[in-house]
Amino acid sequence: MANCTDTNSPIALLLRSGGHSPEANRLPEMLDFFGIPWAELTISEAKAGGAASLIAGHSRFSILTSAPCLAETLEPGKAGVLPGWLTEAASVFVYGFQTTDACRNLLREISGDPEANIRSLDARPTKVSVADDFPEICGPMSGVQMQLEPGADTVLTMRRAGGDFQSIVSAPEGHLFAEFHRGGARFFCDASQKMADIHRRTATYFDVKKSFSGTVPIVMYLKWAFRDICWTTKETSACLIIDDPLLQPRYGSLDFLELLQLMNKHTFASTIALIPWNWRRTDRGTVAAFQRNNEKLSICVHGCDHTGGEFATRSTEVLNRKLKTASHRMNSLLERTGLHHDKVMIFPQGKFSPEAGLALKGNGFAAAVNTEVAPANHDCNETTIADLWSVAILRYAGFAIFTRRYIAHGIENFAFDGLLGKPCFVVVHHELFRDHGSKLSEFLEKLNSLNWKLRWRTLGNAVCHNYSIQRRDGMNKVKMFAEQLVIENTEENTEPAPQQMMVSKEEPDIAAVKCVTVNQEPVDYEYAGGCLRFMVQVPPMGTAEIRCTYREQVNLSTRSEPISYKLKVAARRYLSEFRDK
Repeated sequence: MANCTDTNSPIALLLRSGGHSPEANRLPEMLDFFGIPWAELTISEAKAGGAASLIAGHSRFSILTSAPCLAETLEPGKAGVLPGWLTEAASVFVYGFQTTDACRNLLREISGDPEANIRSLDARPTKVSVADDFPEICGPMSGVQMQLEPGADTVLTMRRAGGDFQSIVSAPEGHLFAEFHRGGARFFCDASQKMADIHRRTATYFDVKKSFSGTVPIVMYLKWAFRDICWTTKETSACLIIDDPLLQPRYGSLDFLELLQLMNKHTFASTIALIPWNWRRTDRGTVAAFQRNNEKLSICVHGCDHTGGEFATRSTEVLNRKLKTASHRMNSLLERTGLHHDKVMIFPQGKFSPEAGLALKGNGFAAAVNTEVAPANHDCNETTIADLWSVAILRYAGFAIFTRRYIAHGIENFAFDGLLGKPCFVVVHHELFRDHGSKLSEFLEKLNSLNWKLRWRTLGNAVCHNYSIQRRDGMNKVKMFAEQLVIENTEENTEPAPQQMMVSKEEPDIAAVKCVTVNQEPVDYEYAGGCLRFMVQVPPMGTAEIRCTYREQVNLSTRSEPISYKLKVAARRYLSEFRDK
């Protein structure tokens, strides 16, 4: 059972057969991921009335179970009569409907439709629609339509759906997720055969079109049923990231004046991923435009020379040299023009090594933002589905790697990220600004119309405002991801009050930590369970700026690259610019 010291909090009651197979552990692992306390109730215990002791003292409880388990638990022949522990639950989540008589009869009992059925889908793409009249459970996915790749296994079919029925996710063949009120209980029925394995390793981004079953319905339900206690975010930070352009009035199809006009029209913020090698090739007028619009336009660090795989090397010495060179160039740009840059790395071609995170920490970077989610060549890949569902990947030296998506990933993936609490980072190249950015404008209108609290920021501000928060055991708990975090206490309450928070940050190497500061003042911290922990108090209408500083790696060579390498880089950069223009 998950740790639950606050008996007044809601709890999830898992009705299970008592088996402990890997499949049986997938739902508990999801509950642990979202920080939801749970207890197990076996079928035999349920029949003997053992639920009372598990739910005693909790303000409310919800039941999660598979259709075969629930069918076995309920007494046959007592249509419409449900046990008290089932009707007293705030809601009941049922998944795993098989094409058997037991599951079919259960569905008919729950739905009140004697002709309800469970239908297997053929191995073909399926177009599904998410309800737009149930925003509290569908969140940013409200009203989204998508075409699933073959893999959605079953649907629930109804002939006589009454007023106590609500379709949540539907397809022409039937319902993938639906709500029923029956016998005094509120049932949420998920047609998924199995739950996703969130600890499965993956080398590619998460795609809801390929992995809808066992993921989207359960995430919708958990985020809604346990919204008061699960890990959540207060808003969704967003930024448009444009890779590669020089700071010139025009680069390829990108015209900076036109970009500013689009930003004003659609109310978004942009960050240019600037290749440090190009720092000298800047136009002062373009730099001045950045400085005048610094709240919605910024630059960050895009590699060093932008050669293929320059941050995919496993050599700490080479990584350190590249980062110091990149930082020197960006600081030279600052000295020459006064233009600051976000201490955020975007890896060239998305390639990075497991050691890159440690090198970035030692060189003062706040985070990385990347399209690829696993190390190059799959070297020592430890990335899991749970990492992709988290605000940021922390697998590699505890350094935050935020994920970003191309428009081609589809609005449904951005919406699911928002449901999870991830930031909305969109990556584009100059080609997307052909036809005056019409395709981009169309996509941004879709993003801004989703059912979420979207806050556009420059990339550095966005990563530093991303955290997860949970109210448990009478305390606000915060998960910190980037090396810098900004927490604002700006809620306009009738009686503004300071917010006391316990902040934790995953840190595999405590010896590397130099200090932790809040508003530039050092604070005491403890280290337990692989995490830094410290208390922060944010005054009413005030801000806490938290920073973790790490010891710089020493005794590493910083020799310069040979002249042959420098000539190749120069040729590559000029040829790339010629191609884009």
